[in-house]
Amino acid sequence: MQQRISLKNNLINFDINSLNFDIEDILKNRFKDNELEKNMDDLYDPYLFSDMKKAVLRIKEAYKKNEKVMIFWDYDVDWITSTSILMHFFKKVWIQASYRLPHRVKDGYWMKKYFIDEIYNLWVKLIITVDCWTRDIEVIKYAKSKNIDIIITDHHAVPDVIPKEAVAIINPKRKDCNYPFKELAWAWVAFKLMSALASEFMNKNDYINYLKESTDIAAIWTVADCMPLIWENRIIVLEGLKQIKKSRSKWLKKLIQEKISQDLDADIFAFLIWPRLNAAWRLDTPYKAINLILNNWDKIDSIINEIENINNKRKELTKIFTNDALSKINPKNNIIFYDSKEIEHWIIWIVAWKIAEEYNKPCIVLKDEWDKLIASCRSPEFFSIIEYLEKYKDYFLHFWWHKQAAWFTISKEKLESFRMNITSEINKIDFSQYKKQINVDKIISPYDIWINLYNKVNSFKPFWIWNKKPIFMFYEFEFLWIEFLWKTKEHISIKNKYWIKIIWFNIWDLYEKLSKKNTLNIIFEISNNVWMWKDNIQCMIIDVF
Repeated sequence: MQQRISLKNNLINFDINSLNFDIEDILKNRFKDNELEKNMDDLYDPYLFSDMKKAVLRIKEAYKKNEKVMIFWDYDVDWITSTSILMHFFKKVWIQASYRLPHRVKDGYWMKKYFIDEIYNLWVKLIITVDCWTRDIEVIKYAKSKNIDIIITDHHAVPDVIPKEAVAIINPKRKDCNYPFKELAWAWVAFKLMSALASEFMNKNDYINYLKESTDIAAIWTVADCMPLIWENRIIVLEGLKQIKKSRSKWLKKLIQEKISQDLDADIFAFLIWPRLNAAWRLDTPYKAINLILNNWDKIDSIINEIENINNKRKELTKIFTNDALSKINPKNNIIFYDSKEIEHWIIWIVAWKIAEEYNKPCIVLKDEWDKLIASCRSPEFFSIIEYLEKYKDYFLHFWWHKQAAWFTISKEKLESFRMNITSEINKIDFSQYKKQINVDKIISPYDIWINLYNKVNSFKPFWIWNKKPIFMFYEFEFLWIEFLWKTKEHISIKNKYWIKIIWFNIWDLYEKLSKKNTLNIIFEISNNVWMWKDNIQCMIIDVF
């Protein structure tokens, strides 16, 4: 194995002998136990979840008594997809169901007793939570005192003490949960609850067909939540990609209409569908996003146009605040802080992610809100910011985390002490030894760039976290010239005697260095740009050295 530092300061790992390896064998080695052959029939029984039977019995009781059921959710797109899955099913079997979203500014995070009072006055007898409430013991006790039952569905870390007053707690992270697959996005947990219910309300054929029809929505959040595409996650996304083209949802067909003739991959959920749903609820009313999914309106075009405008606004604001952050931060520190009164707290995580990616260091972005600050934290793969934040959790009013990401709220008077202490500690780490690593799967010849190679690669979809698109390399590649694409001068095209289309996005700053070279080692992924019903295989550059 050889290693080289790239022009973008990444560490490139490659094996010069990989030219002799078959790409199919390389990709097959990523999987085990016949995982590539698994399908919907191989999904685990939802009744393996602790308390699943209790939850199903209570919902069936609500159905028989014609009781009102309310879905209460947390924030983010997981509640949109999860609530949609449950609401679609409840409507189909005539269960009286509605949903409630706390206002992100007026109500803030976490459950409040006044929500219970409001729900009680609506004669609701059963609340099903979405991605929350495992820790809200006092509020659940209060609901019980009002004769309101609670079914908790969640996938976050489970505390030592859980609310005994809840009818059921469905969470794969419970120590006593026997469900074998733990890497579930929350939409998957909703899907599992719906699956258990559907097995009770439908005959076998209708049940199987209904599960398949529901995978398009479940797949959105499985991908957006950056779940590894192994086992059940792979099955749900693979089936979701099959269903998306014949989806029952007019809005979904409309969003992907330009891509409908192409071979879709998991990134369709992450980069086309999810950002629009996310922007719709963060910049505007969240009910617009949920209603888009739940209703096949005749005026769907106008709703999608509104959401498209909102998403464009999200892009513009993200760019403004990211540029502002990059102009103000001190990149010499090993942990980067940026705070602003003007930034909306729904984009702080995007800005934190972009800065962490730019500098390959952990970043904390804070939104100033009156007497406190709301923070979003992101860190590169090699470094876990979570273990350091946990040391200082006494500083925080609230604190929760997810893999390389964390969120907290902190009072203004404690911020400077926290910033000074954590910066001092993390600055002791030698970050120069850490670089983003890119592993080349196979070195190939320009003569290999044909549709048959693309088809071989394509057979191992969906590509996403864990099962990433294979990375190829041209070794000592001779080229003729480099030119800018379009007027923005943000993208370049590398011309060569083989007439292969080689494109590199957003690297205008490296143009001069590249133009002085005669040969390059090019690291890239392959894609297929279908134009006028013709395949155009192109190389999308990741890096060069």
